[in-house]
Amino acid sequence: MRRSSGITSMIWNARFGGIFLDRRTFLTTSSAAGLYAAVIPVALGGSGRDWAALAAIDRKPIKPVNEHIFATGREAMVSSDHPLATEAALWALERGGSAADAYMTGAITQCVLEPTMTTLSGAFGLTYFEAGSGDMKMAGGGFTPPSALPLDLPYDEAKAWTGWSALVPGYLRGLEHTHKAFGRLSWAELWEPGIAYAEEGFRMDHILWGYSFHSRKMLGRFEGAGRNTWLSDGYMPSVGDIFRQPELATTMKMLQSEGPDSFYTRHFAQRFVATVNRYGGQLSAEDMATMQGYSVSLGKPGSASGAGRYRGFDVGHMGVGLNILMTRLLERCDLRSIGHPQDNVDALYTMVRIIQEMWALSSGTYSIELDETAEAAEKHMAMISDDTVEQVWKEIESGPPKPFTGFAAGTCALTIVDAEGNVACGTHSSSSEAYGSGIFVDGVVVNRPVFPRKYKLPAGLTTAQWLFKDGKPVFAMATPSRSFLECVLQATANTFEYGMTVKESVMAKRFGHPHPGMQEI
Repeated sequence: MRRSSGITSMIWNARFGGIFLDRRTFLTTSSAAGLYAAVIPVALGGSGRDWAALAAIDRKPIKPVNEHIFATGREAMVSSDHPLATEAALWALERGGSAADAYMTGAITQCVLEPTMTTLSGAFGLTYFEAGSGDMKMAGGGFTPPSALPLDLPYDEAKAWTGWSALVPGYLRGLEHTHKAFGRLSWAELWEPGIAYAEEGFRMDHILWGYSFHSRKMLGRFEGAGRNTWLSDGYMPSVGDIFRQPELATTMKMLQSEGPDSFYTRHFAQRFVATVNRYGGQLSAEDMATMQGYSVSLGKPGSASGAGRYRGFDVGHMGVGLNILMTRLLERCDLRSIGHPQDNVDALYTMVRIIQEMWALSSGTYSIELDETAEAAEKHMAMISDDTVEQVWKEIESGPPKPFTGFAAGTCALTIVDAEGNVACGTHSSSSEAYGSGIFVDGVVVNRPVFPRKYKLPAGLTTAQWLFKDGKPVFAMATPSRSFLECVLQATANTFEYGMTVKESVMAKRFGHPHPGMQEI
């Protein structure tokens, strides 16, 4: 296991496309950095795991182990938020799964290991580079509002702490679409590690305990799995205790054997609707039954697919204009000539102002949808154009600061490369504060995603970063939680502006997102 900060990223060279960059780390090895990154030599024929033995040790110690910060290798690689999720994803690769299989397996496992960040009633998504065709693809499932509560309803803070805030979750439909599009392993195999950790338990680490203690009122607010699991004897489990989630294990076994329809159209769906509505929601059986996932092709990386240009690389693709604009601004201000933000106040000010301007951009002006209409493409190209870069740069250079109020949201990230060079990168999320409004259904956290009503988020926003050379990826990164925009900007700058190694970038000081209700970074 490899220990580092809240970014999961990978950089590789000749093994995946014959690309050599002017960075000493890139010349001889592939490398990955993340909270927990690992590699395997892939002579894969499938192997077992003693999940109980792995889970018996606290693998997220309070004091980080610096030498565990990154992994290097020439075959398959996994970077995730949790060492046991990394192990689960590696296990999927060893069984012959694709990078997408490993991503799905890791993501399911994270719903058990990191319930403050992601949940089966959340949103699921990944972006996939298919080495054989050279195409970029996306698959997943988000949220839809109940038919009785459209998103244009005014936000109501009091109601937001009830079932009123619950949206129809797309996680399982997104998982289903992803498996059909990219999966090689059976649906049932994807669930094995997660079920093992839910049923047999794992060591409570200080991070999960801390988040949960902070949200303890939500855990015990209502009768059911929250109170039963977390406060069974009137006390929370302590750091180091074996923590089990039997009700969640039962639900996951149902999903393993019956598939996602069991979540949306059968007994679980009935219980989900009834429980949410008991506490103020207005879901219907039809809302659940009509939930859909998506899978789309983004085409080959490069200017034809809406990528931007940055330091000789193609950045991203159609729909991630905000990240492209950020990288163009990095190049426009020639940040590398100013100094690093951890040492130079002008550089720090410039990077903070870039973030402020990104949040200030109107989602009405740049409304990028996941479609291929001429209007969406036109808006995307306008966002990343020279004119927009100059306009925003003038605001950064001579305009006043534009502080913005922070928000809270949990998200988990994964970045995975398989032995064929396929890359899966993205996030899956509760899009909510930890444990939402305190509602649990058969062990599943019902989140309270307040973004659609309370916050007006800029379009073109993404939690991941991709850079390509000659149509092949050289850098892939995803980052969890609410500082995603800040982390994406700073990790990109560390690598491509300042020439830092992966380890140096992860260890460098960086600024984060404002705390909820505050404007200070």
